[in-house]
Amino acid sequence: MQSKVIYCHWSPTLGNLENSHQEVWGTTEYEGDRDESTVFVGLYGLPDFYKLWRHKGKKWIFWCGSDIRYFLNGYWLEDKGDIRIDPKPLAEWINKNCESWVENLVEYEALKDIGIKSKICPSFLGDVTKFEVNYQWSDRPKLYTSVSGNNYELYGWYKIRELAEKNSNTEFYLYGSTGDFAQCIGLSNVFDKGQVPKEQMNEEVKNMQGALRLVEFDGFSEIIAKSLLLGQWPVSLIKYPYTLSVEELGMLKDKKEPNIKGHEWLLSVVNQFPWNLKK
Repeated sequence: MQSKVIYCHWSPTLGNLENSHQEVWGTTEYEGDRDESTVFVGLYGLPDFYKLWRHKGKKWIFWCGSDIRYFLNGYWLEDKGDIRIDPKPLAEWINKNCESWVENLVEYEALKDIGIKSKICPSFLGDVTKFEVNYQWSDRPKLYTSVSGNNYELYGWYKIRELAEKNSNTEFYLYGSTGDFAQCIGLSNVFDKGQVPKEQMNEEVKNMQGALRLVEFDGFSEIIAKSLLLGQWPVSLIKYPYTLSVEELGMLKDKKEPNIKGHEWLLSVVNQFPWNLKK
């Protein structure tokens, strides 16, 4: 374990995840320490970029998925987005002065297309020891998915009806919605759990067979991480080792053994960042 201090600027846009960066990485809250090594988590707009630009010490960027979309579309200079900043000069500066990290090949290629080189490593801001292999086969498998801010289009929930119709022997459990999305779908194998405490969701999904992530452009989702740690068979639009594609969802009923290789793979690669003082 390293003994030096590394700072972390956490974009306010991100909000809170499973645990804090202090707990998982051992980093220290950034307070304008302009000469110290710092990881900047999330570049969602000019305020985040301005702090990055002003920092004079070592700069890592941990891109979070949606911030890449914001960056590529051009940061807004006013509320309506009619005036935006061309991202190409910013990308050139970032590639010259910062070390970028992403969580999958989709993010890597998006940054590469604008001239930013990056390294790939999945993250999980949770305690991996709390998620032991707990897989139990079922001939009627259960999948769980989640949404934030009722943004059903971004999270791909409009695809659930077709998936549920094609896989009538699979149950779909929906978390995070403040509306009754399952009622809108109107199928007997789709269940709306709504917004529940994270601890409750973690406990409930332990007895299911996999997570379902239908986001086309995304970082490494927490629910995919938890599913792999539990020895389940997650289904993801973005391909990761030891996960199923959406086209392979019907194979879930045939997965009679826990996903041990997926569990071991994630433990071997997760959070292997140069700023992680606890690895």
